[in-house]
Amino acid sequence: MMVRNAKYLLLKQKAGKLGGHARIALYGNPGTVEGRAKGGRNSQLTHRRLDTGFKRLRKIKIPKQTMAFAEFVGIVIGDGHVDRYQTTISTNSETDFAHAEYVRNLAHTLFGIPVTINSRSSSLVVAVVISSKAVCDLMCRQGIPQGSKQRLGIRFPDWIVKSGEYTKSCVRGLFDTDGCVFLDTHRIRGKSYQSVGIAFANNEPTVLAFFHDALVDLGLHPTQTSPHRIFLRRRRDIEAYFRLVGTSNPKHMARFSAFRKK
Repeated sequence: MMVRNAKYLLLKQKAGKLGGHARIALYGNPGTVEGRAKGGRNSQLTHRRLDTGFKRLRKIKIPKQTMAFAEFVGIVIGDGHVDRYQTTISTNSETDFAHAEYVRNLAHTLFGIPVTINSRSSSLVVAVVISSKAVCDLMCRQGIPQGSKQRLGIRFPDWIVKSGEYTKSCVRGLFDTDGCVFLDTHRIRGKSYQSVGIAFANNEPTVLAFFHDALVDLGLHPTQTSPHRIFLRRRRDIEAYFRLVGTSNPKHMARFSAFRKK
């Protein structure tokens, strides 16, 4: 009886070794870097072949701290939403579609991955969608929370706050999404006058303070007559804003060009 048990155990050990060698040949030695890499690649192939729905982390190009990236941060703070797997920027499909295309191209250039535009004929919303957990995590590290911006709050990254050029680029992204150019009508001594004005609206106090302070640092004179809205009404200030900050939204430039003639 003891001899049979010993033979059984010996056969079991040999079978285990053979199985282990076969597994290492197929998936790599888990005790080495090369083995773990090989196992990971084979695991991904298996998930892809069986269509298991397993999510793979898509590699992205990590953008440098540039004016383009600072503008994109402002865009996401303005009209964007970040969750675990997607970063979405939503805007008006009728008035801002050209800017949505600009945002799509900007994101593709920054991150080096496909970016889509989704729109529905039944609504006036167009969405620029970046399906990448890596981008979501990166935007979170820029101070943009995954979830409600108003509830969780915004923190502007130091590399933007401490640079005048990056601050201007971020302001451009903010205004191009949450700002408007309007015809300001007012009466003086019974006579009506019209002049161009700009307004920026946001419900997050940190964003309003950043926008306000940035305009002051540029030598402009913003006013805030409501809790969630900042105005520039002096013609000289508005001319200076478009000269110093500029816009990537064709709608804003068209309205500014039209209203300044009045």
